[in-house]
Amino acid sequence: MPFTPVIAVITDEVSEDIETALGFMAGHGVDRVDIRSVDERNVILFDDRELTELAKRLADAGVTVGCYCSPLLKWPRSGAKIPPGANFHGFDPGVLPPEDAVPMAFDVANRLGASQLRIFSYFTYDGFVPEHLDDDLDRLLDLAETHDVTLVLENEHVCNVATLEDLTAVVARRAHPRLKGALDLANHRAVRPPAPSAEVLAAAARVAGTVHVKDFTAAPRRYVALGEGIVDHRPLFAALREHGPSGELAIAIETHCPADGAAVTARSLEALRKMLA
Repeated sequence: MPFTPVIAVITDEVSEDIETALGFMAGHGVDRVDIRSVDERNVILFDDRELTELAKRLADAGVTVGCYCSPLLKWPRSGAKIPPGANFHGFDPGVLPPEDAVPMAFDVANRLGASQLRIFSYFTYDGFVPEHLDDDLDRLLDLAETHDVTLVLENEHVCNVATLEDLTAVVARRAHPRLKGALDLANHRAVRPPAPSAEVLAAAARVAGTVHVKDFTAAPRRYVALGEGIVDHRPLFAALREHGPSGELAIAIETHCPADGAAVTARSLEALRKMLA
């Protein structure tokens, strides 16, 4: 059975104001969202009242939260430095230490009704091997079982898992039903500019739990609406149809164009719908 794509939008890619973002969803026929930050704060920093109010706003708007885009493991390991260009997306480890952020993230996912929780792989450092994540994944997977969520590991260009090959190596090695990949082709190409081979795409498709889509120009790199740059997602979608999971698979738009988020997201939605059709 081929996968069924479900289009999602990360709300803060449209606006940090949740009412503006939800108005956009209603106007563009989007009923699946991913949550990361609201009012320029990652929602992991929300207190109990704020989380309750956010969950009610989302329910009243008739949208489902597919993934809580948490900041888990998007921080330094063992005293490593924070790389230039790192974006915490409203999270502040000085306000909420990592040891407290881990259990809080699972509570947030449950409070918002998210079936997935996005994680990372520490800011990049020399000598990384997939085994370095074993202890962290053991703890996170135990919590995922307890809280009935699936972890989706994103390949992020400032983290150790930066490419689709890196992502496949970690997820396939663990082979755990609650650990999947958050495939980001643009992040892959930011690190490795050539388009990935069919073999790389097929391997990534086999571990896919969700997909993030965005686009950028070549030189200088500038984020643009989907289909207006150099990142061709059609081969990835073809690989997902042939090798990916059956059932629903969220394709989440993440434009990285905060100055014009609504307009760029609208153009990206139109392009994505054409690609998937």
